[in-house]
Amino acid sequence: MTKNDEKRVQKAILNADSRKKCLLLVNDIVEGSLRGTPLLTESQVSDIKRSITATASFDAKRNYVISDEQRAYAAMLDAMHLLSFCLLDVQAEYLDAKAELASVRGLFALVHEYQNFNELLNELCWTKSGTYNAKLQERAVSIGQRIPYFYNMSLKEKEDDMRVIDFKLPLEASSAIFDAIERVKQKSTRLKTLIQAMRDVMSQKQTPISAIIERIDKFEEEISELIRMTKTILYRTDLEGWEELRATLVETASPKLAMMEALPDYDDLSVDQAVYEETRFLLKQESPLTFNLR
Repeated sequence: MTKNDEKRVQKAILNADSRKKCLLLVNDIVEGSLRGTPLLTESQVSDIKRSITATASFDAKRNYVISDEQRAYAAMLDAMHLLSFCLLDVQAEYLDAKAELASVRGLFALVHEYQNFNELLNELCWTKSGTYNAKLQERAVSIGQRIPYFYNMSLKEKEDDMRVIDFKLPLEASSAIFDAIERVKQKSTRLKTLIQAMRDVMSQKQTPISAIIERIDKFEEEISELIRMTKTILYRTDLEGWEELRATLVETASPKLAMMEALPDYDDLSVDQAVYEETRFLLKQESPLTFNLR
């Protein structure tokens, strides 16, 4: 921390009410833990802690009376610990979602290569007379179906009475793709649910912890962008003419379109209500210390 930063923080401390001072201490702890760069100096931490301790009093019988400020600080410490533990779960779900998305990207790339190969085979069989060479088509399909390839290939009739080579993924590969997409949906949904619960608890308890908020923002932004980039392997929906192309793909029951649309955008995922309620319940628990300070 530079001298100017230290002066700015010191000014903020002087002008802050008791609750904001407690929040500064909590944010200082998390900043030091997650980034290794505390917000406050040791002297500033000591000053704030002394000011919070000074809010306590003694009753007529000289019993120590806990202040509202001390209760607020204890509640914030509880929230900080619970949110920090939840952040570990969020990070695990984030890493799992990334791994599953990497698998889907590889499978989508395979689908894209299959389509390119299919188009290449048909182009090679196209003749100058504006028709396909039927013998060459049959030979290509025959070779592709034999050992060692065992490609899922056939000749398909078109509307203009021409036949084209139809080169498809093996059935087990298509099934594997949709299974992988489902795993991405499950991991991303759980990630979104945990994060939403954390945001809501921080808001309800009025305990915004900057380092945690920035970390979960980063997780969501990265997964959202990875999903978007994964889908573009199959189709660029941002290009002009996409809606017309999509209408054609729907008419022909395009497997590629079905795969792409089976992978929802991150923003379109719904929160898992059961997981959300369970997470909020856990995040709102009190430690024995906070309970006894009531």
